[in-house]
Amino acid sequence: MTNNDENVSVIICVYTMERLEDIHEAVDSVLAQTLKPHEVIVAVDHNEELLDRLKSELPPRVKLVLSNGAPGLSDTRNAGISSSTGEIVAFIDDDAMAVETWLENLIPSFEDSKVMAVGGQAIPLWSKGKPPFWFPEEFDFIIGCTAHKKLILQENSEVRNVTGSNMAFRKEIFQKVGFWETKLGRCELGRVRFNPTGGEEAELCLRIKTAIPDGVILFRPESVVHHKVIPERATLKYVFNFCFREGITRAMMRKLVSRYGQNPLAAENLFLRRLLSTSLLQRLRNFYKPSNLAQVAMIMANLFLMGTGYLLGRWRYR
Repeated sequence: MTNNDENVSVIICVYTMERLEDIHEAVDSVLAQTLKPHEVIVAVDHNEELLDRLKSELPPRVKLVLSNGAPGLSDTRNAGISSSTGEIVAFIDDDAMAVETWLENLIPSFEDSKVMAVGGQAIPLWSKGKPPFWFPEEFDFIIGCTAHKKLILQENSEVRNVTGSNMAFRKEIFQKVGFWETKLGRCELGRVRFNPTGGEEAELCLRIKTAIPDGVILFRPESVVHHKVIPERATLKYVFNFCFREGITRAMMRKLVSRYGQNPLAAENLFLRRLLSTSLLQRLRNFYKPSNLAQVAMIMANLFLMGTGYLLGRWRYR
């Protein structure tokens, strides 16, 4: 494969009119890339009103697709992939903005035929310019960002799985191992308290590694997107609810992935060990800073809620 602009289909999944301005900014950032994508696809999750609005407002070169399958992010991604024509499919969230060199730094890794997927860095854009003093950056997966990767990154820049707000795959992978698992992935419909928080990236990447043992999944921090964090997500209520649901999601993922004969939670176990042995101890050494004590309390509270959710999930999905 050569690194040229005919290879990349960029997919942006959307679902609500409330993010109309964000969607425009995400699309504009993709169209402004130094490495021009072959096509930009906006996949709309069960919202014909939004689809009609975007048809009237987005440039003609942007392809619009309506997902009428399983509600949620996973099958919306599947609809985007099915309509794509590039050799590589890249994804960015509808509330993120790509740095103009995003694709230029993300795509060259695919020149190595063993590379199946590549993820980049997602940096939070806090509504108040900075995170709450109590927010530990190691839990930034709650807001779709990637600082937590430093705890699980291998020396060769490999990771178990990419993060949904900034990632790319060889399209042929989906023909070989199947599409996104619709039982996982965010969904704003139904009983939100028990809806999955994600997990679909980990499940897919484990499926890829099972089918292609020598396949490589990389993290490229030089490929950057900025991910917006709305005020609602900078609250204790949101963080605690997410961590509880994250525990349920991990229990669901454990059941789904156990059929591949792998340890589905190996990365989570490594994250936990390094969180407690490194991140927590560093803050305790500087206990005189109020923010460090607050973050220690948050780490422990989040772990408790995730553990509670996980036990509930094991019971629900036994």
